[in-house]
Amino acid sequence: MSRRVFRRVEEGVCAAAGFRAAGVAAGIKKTGKLDLSLVVSDRPCAWAGTFTTNAVKAAPVLFDLALPRARSVRGIVANSGNANACTGAQGLRDAVRMDALAREAAGSASIPFLIASTGRIGGLLPMAKVAAGLRTAAARLSRDDLAAARAIMTTDTFPKRAAAEIRVGGRVVRIGGMAKGAGMICPGMSRTGRRPALHATMLAFLATDAAIAPAPLQRCLERAVARSFNRISVDGDMSTNDTVLLLANGAAGAPALRDGSRALADFQAALDDVTLRLAQGIVRDGEGISKVVTVVVEGAASAADAERAVRAIGNSILVKCSWCGEDPNWGRLFDAAGYSGARLNLENLSVHYDGVPLVLRSRRLTANARRACAVLKKPAFTVRCGLGVGRFSAVFYTTDLTEKYVELNKGE
Repeated sequence: MSRRVFRRVEEGVCAAAGFRAAGVAAGIKKTGKLDLSLVVSDRPCAWAGTFTTNAVKAAPVLFDLALPRARSVRGIVANSGNANACTGAQGLRDAVRMDALAREAAGSASIPFLIASTGRIGGLLPMAKVAAGLRTAAARLSRDDLAAARAIMTTDTFPKRAAAEIRVGGRVVRIGGMAKGAGMICPGMSRTGRRPALHATMLAFLATDAAIAPAPLQRCLERAVARSFNRISVDGDMSTNDTVLLLANGAAGAPALRDGSRALADFQAALDDVTLRLAQGIVRDGEGISKVVTVVVEGAASAADAERAVRAIGNSILVKCSWCGEDPNWGRLFDAAGYSGARLNLENLSVHYDGVPLVLRSRRLTANARRACAVLKKPAFTVRCGLGVGRFSAVFYTTDLTEKYVELNKGE
């Protein structure tokens, strides 16, 4: 086993030096709960982002996509309770106004903010409340980021935060983040928001005090997202607002991270860990779930086949319902793998539930059925599905589907 090059830190987005945050109740939510989050760096930041590939993109996503990657930013402003999606030209004007209000509140007239929103689709933002809320948030900025993490929650039941640190040139460099998501979770994000996706919003905001240029920062983020947020699902629905943002301000005072360096590889490992922990937190908080399931497809003919099959299994409504009913229905797994388009060897299929073999070489092991049923009674387990044709594998983090999910999503 390789040595871990980073140390986990029990903090959030402000674990990195030079960042402050605040969360306030601006009145966007009718409940009066926290609904406006502000993250500010003490100095300009390089930034990277990945965004929903949904053809229907919310105004804040369009705003961020239009911002040049080479341009520095000062921070992130995000609201919950209103997605600012399907709001037309006025929604775009409101996104631009959010940036201007954040600049004014933070005293950063020339350096823009990135924007994000989450909540119900179709309504205009109450901009007077946003303006007042940002003034209050700017006055409350501190190193304590818990309120900021709570302010981006919608149907979430707990805030998601994670951080890690590495050493670069004798200096401690930190990466911290916060995320939200519980429903409408099946992200398929890309750099441009235009690449076809593999298929309540997920948002993640990450900050580091590393010194790193925009291009390698973007590459690191894309790799981390591909291994974490783009490998989770709760209900198979991709949001109009999915966004992951990463800011780097260099405040650690460490040497700059360069392509091909050991330090950049260590940074990538730490970033991968932070994003995966945040993504797994979203799955654990899935709306109405009773099971968290790790699906592993192995023995695929290609990486693409492994990806197709694992996503088909992890998003199958029939499979999810069987997990809810604690029924190890292996036939549904192979049905999903079969329609995914992946190649299968019908004489060499296999299924394991937490190491309990239920199917080997396409033969059902009926003597193990009771043990497999016992695995499904646990709140978390792993399903391994072998296609029997190659050496490629893929992993996906998903959930069951329960009656409670339906109740939560019937609407007002």
